[in-house]
Amino acid sequence: MIATALCAYGLSGRVFHAPLIQAEPALSLRTILRRSGPDGTEPAMARVATDFQAILDDPAIQLVVVNTPNALHFPMARAALAAGKHVVLEKPMTITLEEGRHLMGQAKAAGLLLAVFHNKRLDAEYLTLGRHLAAGDLGRLVEVEWHYDRYRAHVTHKAWKEDEGPGAGTWFDLGVHLVDGMLRQFGRPLSVMAEMRSLRRPQGATDYFDVRFRYPDHRVILRSSTYVREPGPVLVAHGDKGSLVIPKGDVQEGQMAAGLKPGDAGWAVVTTPALLHTERDGAVVREAVALEAGRYENFYRNVAEALAGRAPLAFGPEPAFEALTLVHRAIEAAGQPGLSCDIAYE
Repeated sequence: MIATALCAYGLSGRVFHAPLIQAEPALSLRTILRRSGPDGTEPAMARVATDFQAILDDPAIQLVVVNTPNALHFPMARAALAAGKHVVLEKPMTITLEEGRHLMGQAKAAGLLLAVFHNKRLDAEYLTLGRHLAAGDLGRLVEVEWHYDRYRAHVTHKAWKEDEGPGAGTWFDLGVHLVDGMLRQFGRPLSVMAEMRSLRRPQGATDYFDVRFRYPDHRVILRSSTYVREPGPVLVAHGDKGSLVIPKGDVQEGQMAAGLKPGDAGWAVVTTPALLHTERDGAVVREAVALEAGRYENFYRNVAEALAGRAPLAFGPEPAFEALTLVHRAIEAAGQPGLSCDIAYE
């Protein structure tokens, strides 16, 4: 088994990484880093380290999961790679492009695996959209609008997410998921326009974005707001043949927060269907279609298979770096406002 260390045990460690590592038979969760010491909520078989160096110095640990705040991704991943460990990085892989290039070069030179936890590629809406694009149900694509909305009126204690600064805000935290999904479905776009705001306080990090990417034949709109009590569809796609409306997105995060795990009854099943309005054999069809079940467990399964040499790594750093470049490009675009409407009418 591949001895694995987890570098944080907050939301991402407790809800996502620890359960998914434990669900993969080829991995064993050996160590969890908790600088304040154990509190009894850790998995029974996992040790608790209070110092990162203890993980680096443990020769038994082969895989280090860096799921810490964004600013720590680069230094901790760099140190783990230097210690000869394979690394899984939370998204975004790094804050700057220079850091991302360094890690990719370092991992390649050392012959070590570097994976990025872009688990949203394994969400129900992503998989369902891919299914209907492959089936040709939409025809020539015209527009896709993808939302990652929530209602969070109060600012949390997490300064690294909520305070204005490099790598903070929902565009880095959530938008990078949407950008990665867009790139995997459609490839690289031609151009971008963007609006980013802080709705909850004047000097806060981005908590609203509306980012529009143009492709040769279609556009993709990525939107998120922290002031959405009543959410609309999570994804709407239109083509010259049909439309797909997905009213409710993936349920795996909520299920894992409630204690469910892969393999449990009802795991990853979205009970609210999507709406497909299209044409088949000359007849108009408007029907409810079931969403694909999400597959978060496939992330660590793929990591284990790649480490064993049985499969290529599907979550490598190059696609994650491509998404990071577009995240930065959209931030640049948001700083360039549109043309003035102060024009003379004749």
